[in-house]
Amino acid sequence: MSKISNRKFGFFKNKQVILTTLNSEQNTKVSFMNWGASIQNWIINHPKDGVVSAVLGFEDFEFYPKFSPYFGSIVGRVINRIDKGRFKLNNIEYQLDINRPPNHLHGGEMGFGKQIWDFETNEEDNSVTYSINSFDGEGGYPGEVNAKVKYILKGKTLTIEMSATVDRETPINMGQHNYFNLCSSFEENYNICNHLLYLDSKSYTETDEDLIPTGKIISTQNTEMDFFNKKKIGKIKLDDNYVLEKNNHLIKPAAKLFNPVSNLNLTLWTDQPGIQVYNASSLNLAPKGLNGVSYGNFAGICLEDQKFPNSVNISDFPSIISSPEKPYFHKTIIEIS
Repeated sequence: MSKISNRKFGFFKNKQVILTTLNSEQNTKVSFMNWGASIQNWIINHPKDGVVSAVLGFEDFEFYPKFSPYFGSIVGRVINRIDKGRFKLNNIEYQLDINRPPNHLHGGEMGFGKQIWDFETNEEDNSVTYSINSFDGEGGYPGEVNAKVKYILKGKTLTIEMSATVDRETPINMGQHNYFNLCSSFEENYNICNHLLYLDSKSYTETDEDLIPTGKIISTQNTEMDFFNKKKIGKIKLDDNYVLEKNNHLIKPAAKLFNPVSNLNLTLWTDQPGIQVYNASSLNLAPKGLNGVSYGNFAGICLEDQKFPNSVNISDFPSIISSPEKPYFHKTIIEIS
């Protein structure tokens, strides 16, 4: 029996949206869309609670373009915010789309997360690979970019490999934008407030009132933002880039999430230096989500591994400039068990 299936899921700008599902032998299956190279659902057959969707999403595609706050999307060219949508590269100043006034967010109005990608599947390694071409000047960015995202499902582990080649120097900082929730749909309080969170981080990048980093790195130790020792998330409002400790986070986990009610664990490994933690404190969507669940405040948590926001304007931050000699690569591994 094939581990991979495809079905029609809708249309976007007269292009067919296809839902591709990877199945594993360990009670896990993950569904993806070629719209935004997005994860649409991550299903776990739970021994006690039956089918659990570990991410937020919609059953019908029609709700995604209008209502989705980047559910499961691959965002880019550059994830997160760029101050006023401006940056200078090789003495040339560029002005990007302003889609979150007064700033540029997640690649702009038609960033990677809002486009149809090409795709191909591979039964041998149980994978789907998405590819997209971004033309010179798209969203205001310089250079032509050929980007790929490969998802590989093995057992309960999903590996995400993001890569890009460019024809000239240009900023690239792609990222996954999944909203995780380890509750079963039967739980009375469908939110992540009682989940326990661990981050291998003792600091974060300070931001101004528009969530633009100032360039300062601030300690989280002994504050409510400190998750170096695993603790309940609660109702703190989080939308912050945590600076990971200088460990090999493809070996040592960068983040862990645990729901003591469902007994489900999420572990994330990455080769990136930061994680944007966003706990959807003001989420309130009209359409019902997966399994008929209503998504309100704190319905999910994003663990967006990345280089730091606004790095293109802050020289002390890790560089996000790719070139023909320095192609982009980013690896994320997520296990839910």
